[in-house]
Amino acid sequence: MKIVTLFLIAYSTSLCAQFYPHGDSIDYLEDYRGQYHFSPRSEWMNDINGLVYQGGKYHMIYQWGKTIRHGGYATSPDLLHWKDEGVALIPQKSFLPAEAVRNVSGEHVFSGSAVVVSGKTAKQITGSAKEAIVAIYTGTGAGTCLAWSNDSGLTWNDYIDNPVANAIDEAYPRDPCVIWHAASSKWVLLLYENGTTFYASDNLINWTFLSNIDFGFECPDFFQLPLDGNKNNKKWVLQDANGSYLVGNFDGKTFKLDAGQDTLIMTLGPDFYAAQTFPMGSLPDNDPRVVQIAWMDHWNGGIGETIWERNATFPVSLGLVTSNDQQRVTRNPIGEITALYEGSETWSSQIIEEGTNLLSECKSKKFDLIAEFDLTNTTASQVGFKIANKTITYDIAERTLMTEACSPDGANHITIRILVDWGQLELFANDGVYSYSEQFAFTPERDDIELFTDGAVRLVSMELHELERIWPCVRE
Repeated sequence: MKIVTLFLIAYSTSLCAQFYPHGDSIDYLEDYRGQYHFSPRSEWMNDINGLVYQGGKYHMIYQWGKTIRHGGYATSPDLLHWKDEGVALIPQKSFLPAEAVRNVSGEHVFSGSAVVVSGKTAKQITGSAKEAIVAIYTGTGAGTCLAWSNDSGLTWNDYIDNPVANAIDEAYPRDPCVIWHAASSKWVLLLYENGTTFYASDNLINWTFLSNIDFGFECPDFFQLPLDGNKNNKKWVLQDANGSYLVGNFDGKTFKLDAGQDTLIMTLGPDFYAAQTFPMGSLPDNDPRVVQIAWMDHWNGGIGETIWERNATFPVSLGLVTSNDQQRVTRNPIGEITALYEGSETWSSQIIEEGTNLLSECKSKKFDLIAEFDLTNTTASQVGFKIANKTITYDIAERTLMTEACSPDGANHITIRILVDWGQLELFANDGVYSYSEQFAFTPERDDIELFTDGAVRLVSMELHELERIWPCVRE
């Protein structure tokens, strides 16, 4: 295991207005560093604060900086290979050196969202009708604020008349989520404020109160999904930072929970927080998906990362299905993941017995594994996987995966999908109704994988795909 006894941040200048506070020697080979999960080159990563597609690339703003929150910034051509662009939004109390221009309002940059505008709205904010990315954030001690870039993220500027709403002395209310509501031709803002408060605007500048709902803790997100694949029956999902969510309808003013619908949680495991989606309808080529990325932590203390701290989840595509008399959000890795496959093994239907490990010859520390089991007539009480020093167990009798409820399908089959990275574990089952996220300190020098059972069980199929390393995506 690599032992690091000294932590240095090298400050460098560049042609871009955002500041690049990372040493060029950082190679993304540190213990526990995700090889296909995004993380900043150095320092602390926190909430996802803005996801947009603009100018032929995907943009991600996220909280950066442990003692003072900034707006870190990354871009990607494909949602897979991310480039750390440095720090775009630098607050007034920044700990960065003087040459890092303080370019936004407030003492900290607290959570928010981002949208793309053009024409009249862009001109009111930026002075030009040119298409622009607008970040909506909480400037602590200021309120709900705007920052903008009309050169595809190359430079970032604060709106001259901040705050545009919710003037505050401290940091509450906070965490503005802005969407375009096509039915009412309005921008709608959701704010963590005595639950969740809705506001509306024609221009992102002047906001009018709409309604309030007693739900949510921090970082709301709001999006529509077709129920059971029916494009003519779309439902609104209101989510908070914990991944708790409601499903119902929104008329442009008030959100109403569907009758009989409970408050649900969209992912299990200890490490999922402040998830955000790309604004509906904003993906290229009329892509209808709702793609989500979350902060892969829940204030749980990390796993001993050195040079950087924390990372993002792998992007997932969201769905909505009827399951056990509830409308439930599904999460599944985006299909683009197959572009990272660089070596695969497959296994066909067979009975596996206790003591048999079909994966004994497989060695990997970063992979996508999908296995389907037929639980009919099994003599086993458990089946699962051991990955280095981590055990993942499906309890057949209790119908639980990692001790959480996960029933087989109507054919009595269970399909388990496992994403493993150097310090990240994500599980999916039941077509994404079940999902689980955990930072985990996989023993760095181990690459062993085991499939185990304590009886006879039929493996329907299994595939193991080694995933390529997406780094270095360093600044050019």
